[in-house]
Amino acid sequence: MKKLLSCVIGFLIIIGVLFYLNSIRTPHLLVGRYLSPSDKLTKSDVIIVISGGNDRIKHAINLYHEGLASKMILSGAAKKGPVSNAKAMQIEASKAGVLNDDIILEEKATSTYENAIFTKDIIKSQGFHQIILVTSPYHQRRAYETFEYVLSGLGVQILNSPSSEESSWKADNWWYSKEDSKMTKNELLKIIWAKISGNYD
Repeated sequence: MKKLLSCVIGFLIIIGVLFYLNSIRTPHLLVGRYLSPSDKLTKSDVIIVISGGNDRIKHAINLYHEGLASKMILSGAAKKGPVSNAKAMQIEASKAGVLNDDIILEEKATSTYENAIFTKDIIKSQGFHQIILVTSPYHQRRAYETFEYVLSGLGVQILNSPSSEESSWKADNWWYSKEDSKMTKNELLKIIWAKISGNYD
């Protein structure tokens, strides 16, 4: 296991260095797929949506209407103004036919780590055992690994469902956009740092 982890860390470090040196063409498609893991979904207890982009709640609404879970946890503090990101997502979900009784708000989180920490208490109190984790595709890997770290020992299964269809960031062409390339580099560096330091905060 340690050997595998070392290989993964080494690979990510090399990818990060190549991005910055731009001396060798990197395996862009593999990077895109690595960042956006997607699992085969089965009926779960709850859909957890991390705030950050409208694509995320749109995707979660679709999953809810498909019957993949009957509850949602919407997580995110206010970026600015009096309305939290979680509340803004609730308004969007309610307009799309999601019942307010099926929505649980978490309005304190200001980072991916806090999304995991503050939703952990809800997961425990509600007795959820299988969750569908929704975020933007470029953010899915780091979100998954952070939640896996925070929820370890609870016996909770995490299924990845990135908002790939709704997001402007695409695993197979992100490198054509300067903004998407910047986001990709930032995510890779954050993942590398978490693996090396063991610090997901």
